[in-house]
Amino acid sequence: MMGGFSAAWLRGREPADAAARDLELTARALDWRRRRGFLNVLDLGSGTGANLRFLARRFAGAQRWLLVDHDSELLARGFEEIRAWATRQGLAAAEEGTALVMEDAGCHCRLEPVRLDLAGDWEQLEAGEVDLVTASALLDLVGVDWLERLAERCRAWRAAVFVVLSYDGSIVWEPVLAGDATLRERVNRHQRTDKGFGPALGPDAAATLAALLRDRGYQVALRPSPWRLGPEHAALQTALLEGWSEAAREIEPAADDLAAWALQRRRCISRGESRLRVGHWDLFACPDGD
Repeated sequence: MMGGFSAAWLRGREPADAAARDLELTARALDWRRRRGFLNVLDLGSGTGANLRFLARRFAGAQRWLLVDHDSELLARGFEEIRAWATRQGLAAAEEGTALVMEDAGCHCRLEPVRLDLAGDWEQLEAGEVDLVTASALLDLVGVDWLERLAERCRAWRAAVFVVLSYDGSIVWEPVLAGDATLRERVNRHQRTDKGFGPALGPDAAATLAALLRDRGYQVALRPSPWRLGPEHAALQTALLEGWSEAAREIEPAADDLAAWALQRRRCISRGESRLRVGHWDLFACPDGD
């Protein structure tokens, strides 16, 4: 199974993720939703529930969300974070067994956390009817076989697909430093290592899923959704620098050519001089005729 992501990391990236989401695709998803009544959502790799926090109020109406993740601690943390978010949003929130129900005049949302190994067990999930499959920052971790199974399940459910923030291989720093290209190349090699789902597709994942869905009769739209991080995102830039440096060391354990680069980059960040663009793709797809 893939290594985990900490709640602190997910909390730190959530505002940047929300700002990066493509507005056109979000509008398409909302238009699709307005043509439906009760909405059953399957959120794969849900983490602490950022996807729900972004979409539930925008979707409005009656909804049921299955939040699926392999990490029970993240699911528990997400349950609490969503309940706190609901209070801030003015939603009445009440527990019903293991579920949380949130509602106001315009929205009735039931969330059910489900702990499952996303590498395989999620296909055994008794999800009932599924209208929408969604995920955030997940696709680049998985392999082609996993995506083929996902596309086939979506076709069988006749479910729309809304997956966002899939890394596209682009890392652009300002100011440019010697070592930027080396770091990016090693990170992208690391992206293609096995994270528990077979050899990962990394930057090719979004385009691969788009092709698989088109082959199954879906209308597919892809739009860029880059992070644009400035001096106000120093903590996130630093976290990315540390994580990418570790990934580069795993790819080239004997190499020490990035140590000076990393020191320079940290100094740029600490001085408020660093800007960073990280490329992603957002994808929305629905069966022909929907």
